[in-house]
Amino acid sequence: MDRTERRRAVSGSQSRLPTWILFVLLAAVVFRFVTQAMQPKVDAGAGLVKWQSRGSADAVARATGKPVLYDFTAEWCAPCKILDTEGWGDARIARFVGDGFVPVRVMDRIQEEGRNPAEVAALQGRYKIESFPTLIVADAEGREIARHVGWRDKDTLVGFLMDAARRTRVPR
Repeated sequence: MDRTERRRAVSGSQSRLPTWILFVLLAAVVFRFVTQAMQPKVDAGAGLVKWQSRGSADAVARATGKPVLYDFTAEWCAPCKILDTEGWGDARIARFVGDGFVPVRVMDRIQEEGRNPAEVAALQGRYKIESFPTLIVADAEGREIARHVGWRDKDTLVGFLMDAARRTRVPR
């Protein structure tokens, strides 16, 4: 047996990874779990607002006399996530919305799926949605009463909601 063969026999299989690579891989996995755990979870139902289904919104609006509040949003939209957390996540705002509006979330899926469901596309076309987030307040027949585009801050959101409530004579 020459020296090379003896070294292979003593050192074992050549498919073993060096120990430092295993530590780097383990550190990367731990880092991924920690960063994922620290990010806020935001989904289509984010916040404290109790979103109604689009299908039932018109009937609920007619029965209650409340206007519909459409939240046109998208999963990839950073300002939408801030609205979810700072706006819809505020208990007072969520209560005001629940008491005075029929809230409906309309999720854009073009970036994720290449197109929107027909109902979403029709609503976006009807209200001429060009950016996210866009809030539309409409009466039970679908006539637009108020519009707010983008996210500025909580005070601006509250002002918009109060103004829309005054326009529709929503009890506060």
